[in-house]
Amino acid sequence: MVEPVYEKGYHQQYAKDAKRIFMSLLAAWFWPKVSDRENAQFAISEAFCVAVALSAIMAMLAAIEVLRTSAESFDAQPFLSPVQYAGLAFGIYRKSRIAAISALALYLVGRGYLWIKAGPYFGVIPVLITLAFLHGVRGTFAYQKLPPRPGDLPSLAQTFEALSHTSPENLKPARKTQEGNSADA
Repeated sequence: MVEPVYEKGYHQQYAKDAKRIFMSLLAAWFWPKVSDRENAQFAISEAFCVAVALSAIMAMLAAIEVLRTSAESFDAQPFLSPVQYAGLAFGIYRKSRIAAISALALYLVGRGYLWIKAGPYFGVIPVLITLAFLHGVRGTFAYQKLPPRPGDLPSLAQTFEALSHTSPENLKPARKTQEGNSADA
């Protein structure tokens, strides 16, 4: 059996390309570019989703805490933090820089308090949540620096309305001519 002959360095070049692609994707995930409107909005929506998820999880844990205790009176304090995160999520959704900074600061202060009370814990999820809030801060600042959209841009409803008024004759594909057919000659 004849073995294939490869050019010298063929596999090495492929491995270098794969490593370069992986590293660029990893770098784009850990520190995305927020220089254009689409990427800034994506970073903002990432922070918004994390704030909503964090608020929902904390609200469920607060409900479990309240239902678990056998106290006669209702204590609303466990619900304070989920309400704060929900409010900050709304602010992040509205692209507020103050809300994004506040969400990051509130989360970091909470993690610091937990570190003091329970000891250091370096998990993957707290790092990812911190990165998401940091991306939200970067995204909100970048979004506010972008120039405003032109005022004469049509809305989505206006675009669909214009498409509905387009005549069907303009939408028909052009006929293909049959060239080289012996019957036409």
